[in-house]
Amino acid sequence: MNFNLKAIYLSIILSMLISIDRGFEDINSNGAWDPGEDLAISINEDRFITIGGSVTEIVFKLGFGKSVIAVDQSSTFPQKVKDLPDIGYVRMISSERVLSKFPKKIFTSKDIAPKTAIKQFQESPVDFNIYDSPKNISGIYNLIDQLSSDLKVRDLGVIVKNNIKTDVELIKSISSKFKRKPKMAFFMNPASGSYVAAGSETVANYLIEVMGGDNIFSDEFKSYQKVSKEAIFIKNPDIILVAAHNSKDSSSNIFSKNSEFKTLKSVRKNNIIEIRMSDLTMGTSFASNALSIIKQINYDSN
Repeated sequence: MNFNLKAIYLSIILSMLISIDRGFEDINSNGAWDPGEDLAISINEDRFITIGGSVTEIVFKLGFGKSVIAVDQSSTFPQKVKDLPDIGYVRMISSERVLSKFPKKIFTSKDIAPKTAIKQFQESPVDFNIYDSPKNISGIYNLIDQLSSDLKVRDLGVIVKNNIKTDVELIKSISSKFKRKPKMAFFMNPASGSYVAAGSETVANYLIEVMGGDNIFSDEFKSYQKVSKEAIFIKNPDIILVAAHNSKDSSSNIFSKNSEFKTLKSVRKNNIIEIRMSDLTMGTSFASNALSIIKQINYDSN
């Protein structure tokens, strides 16, 4: 039996076992649990608070959405988290604000700050769980393993990881057809005269790597930095990715509708791609989001 058949067989068996042993909200009425469907054992009385976009997304994906009573501002996916109370930003957490919600369990990543808040959580009677922040897909797998183990649903974690692996293989299949690596750039909140690009050691840089691209600014700087219009012309990227935190207008229009940029290869080939900020969350949807983005690329590497 080859690997793919084994994976399918394992997935079917696990789904059958889950259907028998564990109740769930069968949203699509297929008789089996699917990633993201709430488990019957997931209830509001669990009183979970999740802090950090990756942690929140995975907890929901494992079926514990009903258990979560509040999230932080970096938790933007799935959509239903926007209906939950906001307890601040992961790097500026107030322990008083969190503990005032009377949680029974707190799940967070090592992005959490300040240290005083961490100390107060550890000294409180609340079950405080802190995990490494994923930096790549392997890190996402590790976080799924840890959370699914702590939530006692390791079998579901296996299914979630297998779905991610399928998307990763599809991305590799598409990028393998590139005759050369496309030169790519990512701009955060671009505006006329203001172009903030992603350098190395950013999630945007890793996203470009996963899609088989070469970030034109990865050798120039780390993190995010403003670049000049002249630098963009000199680098002349094949593909430009753009994202904005809040914008009524399309952030891609800064390049695609601006006559000043009409000679860029990315503009001429209609390869200005607008992505969501949630596409940069290192959670269970990262690979599927990357797959969706790479499918939008119209890249002629000749």
